[in-house]
Amino acid sequence: MEYKTDKLRPTQPFLVLETQDFKQEIYLNQGISHFYTFRLEKTKEITTVPDSCVDMLFEYGENGMTAYAIGSPIKALDVEWQGKKEYFGVRFMPGSMPVGLNVTLRDLVDCRFYLEDILLDNNGTFVSGMKKKKTFKDRINYFLEEYTKLEMRQEKPFGKMEILMAVKELAYNSGGLMRISEMADTVGYTERYINKIFIEQMGFSPKVFCKIIQFQRSLEFLNYGNVDNMTEAAVNLGYYDQPQFIRDFKTYCGMTPKRYLMLTKRIRYNSLVENVS
Repeated sequence: MEYKTDKLRPTQPFLVLETQDFKQEIYLNQGISHFYTFRLEKTKEITTVPDSCVDMLFEYGENGMTAYAIGSPIKALDVEWQGKKEYFGVRFMPGSMPVGLNVTLRDLVDCRFYLEDILLDNNGTFVSGMKKKKTFKDRINYFLEEYTKLEMRQEKPFGKMEILMAVKELAYNSGGLMRISEMADTVGYTERYINKIFIEQMGFSPKVFCKIIQFQRSLEFLNYGNVDNMTEAAVNLGYYDQPQFIRDFKTYCGMTPKRYLMLTKRIRYNSLVENVS
């Protein structure tokens, strides 16, 4: 896998660095970024970084399976993960709300819910069916089959949600570099109104969303790019200067980009991610 500038693949790098047998399958369709799986031998705290994504996570252990919908934090956060478990996850695109959930993106910020409590699945087959699937491929196929059924019942967005989706798409496609004033001109609404909708629906401003997208781009660049020096990296990623790059990265990752790059090289990040096609 290498750094690409077309589609952002939002990542939680410390799940890769601190778990076992990490595999992922890139999807980039139906609002889904990718599927992933890993094992964890012992209970430990793992840093979660902002990605503006919602994950559906399925935790398999000796006592069965537990499923969650998990929202992104807005700063680096240490989260305890249970050991002796196998995990299967579905990461949605930044700012994309999974269909079939009776909560908002704002509700999900820095929170997790039991999936069965918030999933609008009338016959209850979605979660119960996932309990029976044993392999990565079978879990992906079954998830997509059931998720597509939910999509078919979903009403098309309108009004505020249409505006919100348009602004998020502009932010995502620009790598977080598009100014809010430019977005306002493009969608035909004022900056004030766009800010109001974003905070109301997402729980934070479009400026924060753009910063998180830019941060995720920087993670991808450091993980898979050819990094010669941090000044060059800052320019390539659209930061005003190196100090701004370092400051923003440390806010969202809990460490400087130089320290993060040294960590990924020492542990050989690329060798830990198996991409399944």
